[in-house]
Amino acid sequence: MAGDAGASAMGVGALVNVLVIAIALVLFLQAPLRAPWPVIAIWGPFLLIAFGATLYAPDFRAASRLAFILLTYWAFFAIPFFILRSSLDLSRFFLVVIGSSVPPTLYAFVDIARGLSDLDEFRLQSTFSHPNIYAFYLVLVLGLALYVRASHAIRVPPRIQILVTLYIPVLTTFLLLTKTRSAWVACGLMFLVYAFKIDRRFLAAFLLVPVLFIASPSLMERLTDVTAATEVDSFDQLSESTRLNSYVWRQALWEAAIPQILEQPLLGHGLESFRPSTSSFFPLIGPEGIDAHNLYLQTSFEMGLLGAVALAWLLGWPAYRFARALRRDPPGLLIILCILMTYLLESYSDNMHFYLSFNWYFWFVMGTVYAWICREEALAGPGATRRNELSRMAGPPGLR
Repeated sequence: MAGDAGASAMGVGALVNVLVIAIALVLFLQAPLRAPWPVIAIWGPFLLIAFGATLYAPDFRAASRLAFILLTYWAFFAIPFFILRSSLDLSRFFLVVIGSSVPPTLYAFVDIARGLSDLDEFRLQSTFSHPNIYAFYLVLVLGLALYVRASHAIRVPPRIQILVTLYIPVLTTFLLLTKTRSAWVACGLMFLVYAFKIDRRFLAAFLLVPVLFIASPSLMERLTDVTAATEVDSFDQLSESTRLNSYVWRQALWEAAIPQILEQPLLGHGLESFRPSTSSFFPLIGPEGIDAHNLYLQTSFEMGLLGAVALAWLLGWPAYRFARALRRDPPGLLIILCILMTYLLESYSDNMHFYLSFNWYFWFVMGTVYAWICREEALAGPGATRRNELSRMAGPPGLR
């Protein structure tokens, strides 16, 4: 409600953005040495290149707006490093994120009731501005629900675990009704990892998926549309009866954009330049243009090789740190890695960096987990680590 509608939404949303950035900066200035590496080094290169890319962007105002939105993502990633005090806070923060889904869930029933008259065209979006954004948000909340069930790092009352477990099929049904295929694939892979690595009983839930698709022809049509590719030798062959499906259309757009990327390989064409440029190199788009529906390609187009490397660092380093810390909470951190994996997969076919509200939740979760890992390592300290190593070398107490 505060500003996902597009470039014109600069009222209350802009004030909230400024407030978020201000909170993070105040916390950082109060304790700048608490987490300098995660807060500065991970996000710093990407933000510096993004703000630099505004200087040669075709629309400086639009580019600056996007750069400051990216800065709010950093703010939500950074805030947990200054407010997380214990594992109890880890539980609280995640339950707050899961609890935030209750109003959209209640409104989803209203949305469904309105769409019953035309289920073939209906896509559930609840309180979000687009079904895809709601779908990605649902994948995140479902991942956190699995985390609450599996993690050894948090403690929640049994009744909360039961409620979260019962919530999973509701959210999964809503995810299917969004008809967002990339979210289906990402969530399906996350569920498979959970089922094979953590709880085999979860495999039984997959038996219900074919039933849902058979019972709903619109879902099946949405799924088979990707496999029914249209082969054309030229865009001139396209008509009302001959169309590209959404994935083939994306591939055509990406192939047309690659030569443009190679024209400015190092720095790119400037932030927010892809949309206004598409009409010049992609004949299926009108003068209004369109975004790339691929975070990696759009970053390469607008911020060049430097931006692509900074994005890989931004997403890759947290993944490395989570993987390295797996021994501290094997099932919980495995689910967090799956949540990060879903973000990477969804970024392949969608404009993830524009989805402000979803990114706030996502980066808050990533920052919370990273802050918890840093805290646990600080409490252990090098002395504790050394003692643990010597204990393992000495063997069981009876053999010392």
